[in-house]
Amino acid sequence: MSIIRMYHTADGASRPTHYREAWWEQETGEFILHHGPVGETGTTTVEQVADESEADSLLASLEQQNLADNYVDVDAVPHETFTVIIKFKGQAPTQVESTNAEKFSVAYSGLLGWRGLGTVDQWETATHEPAFLITVHTVHRNKAIKLAHEALKKTDFRSDRMQIERS
Repeated sequence: MSIIRMYHTADGASRPTHYREAWWEQETGEFILHHGPVGETGTTTVEQVADESEADSLLASLEQQNLADNYVDVDAVPHETFTVIIKFKGQAPTQVESTNAEKFSVAYSGLLGWRGLGTVDQWETATHEPAFLITVHTVHRNKAIKLAHEALKKTDFRSDRMQIERS
């Protein structure tokens, strides 16, 4: 699956203000375009595409349009990193806590991705403390941090077990 992710930074802005992303879902034959202001859900358009060749052509055309509109590839945009720490009740995670950590990671990834904010890079069990560590890369740390609290509501974790560590 090919995917395009690009950002636009308005004149005078210190970070990206808009995003555009597109990809082709081979299984369904759908070409998906998603775009909007960074931090907002944006707009999604879905179009049926006959085959991979047509999808690749649409992606190439969209990439050229993005470049003409002063968008740059996601990798050319500075990202900030922070870690969400969710502490266990005991010294080792229970099965329920592990399931909740997975739920959190999936929910948080979706909240970030559909708002053009970034990604959950990884989640793991800490070696130095009884906690999960969820590493996040984002173009707007403050907006991404606010969404961590929303993702936590999708789990059974108490909010006092979560803290944010800025890198």
